[in-house]
Amino acid sequence: MDFPAFGLQEQIRARVTKTLKDGIQLNMSTEESKKFLRRHVNSRTNLVIMIIDINNSTEMSLTLPEFKFALILQTFAQEVTLIVSGYGGFILKYEGDAVIVIFPAEYDRIQACKNALSCSRAVLEIIKNAINPIFEENTLPEITVRTGLAFGPTLVVLYGKSLEKAHLDITGSGISLAAKIASIARPNQVLVGELIYNIIVSSKDKDFEKSKFEEVRLDPMKWKYLSKSDPESFYRVYQFLVD
Repeated sequence: MDFPAFGLQEQIRARVTKTLKDGIQLNMSTEESKKFLRRHVNSRTNLVIMIIDINNSTEMSLTLPEFKFALILQTFAQEVTLIVSGYGGFILKYEGDAVIVIFPAEYDRIQACKNALSCSRAVLEIIKNAINPIFEENTLPEITVRTGLAFGPTLVVLYGKSLEKAHLDITGSGISLAAKIASIARPNQVLVGELIYNIIVSSKDKDFEKSKFEEVRLDPMKWKYLSKSDPESFYRVYQFLVD
């Protein structure tokens, strides 16, 4: 899905306007991710994990009226949810000011990486061209986001007896690294782990060639994670140049 066409931007702006006036417009369920996870309980599956969170949300929570801050979070999560579904991803959970997304990569890791990167780019486009203009019209602060992506085998854990009712979650290096990577991203910066970089560059797709990425210089005093392919080196992180 190419994004963003002008007509689609106008649809999103209209929906955002209606959300700010009447409340959230979607039933934002995580049921699709649960259906996927139930098929992999107590086993590992390859996932691309994307974490997107809003910058300066703590400051907003302290300075804005509660209902305005809630509207910002709801609108952001609603629009991210719609974008994610268009790129084959599932919402794992909504967590405060963050949305955690999974892209199944059990059969085609290259396509999963492409989908996740395209999705991250679309989110930034929507925020810039559809969400923030409407926020400004309604005297709400513009938002920026930090995005971290990582790939890896992920263990699906069932916390309880009933497959249908018990809590499901994931654990492993992928989600841990995605969180760490997102935490070091600058506003509106998309950072990816070395495994995604290696997978995507090997695809030789001109839309995701080496020139679209730039290695991030990491402080070795703060970044202690070792490379999967070379245990003598630190785990590398790359900026995806979305412009």
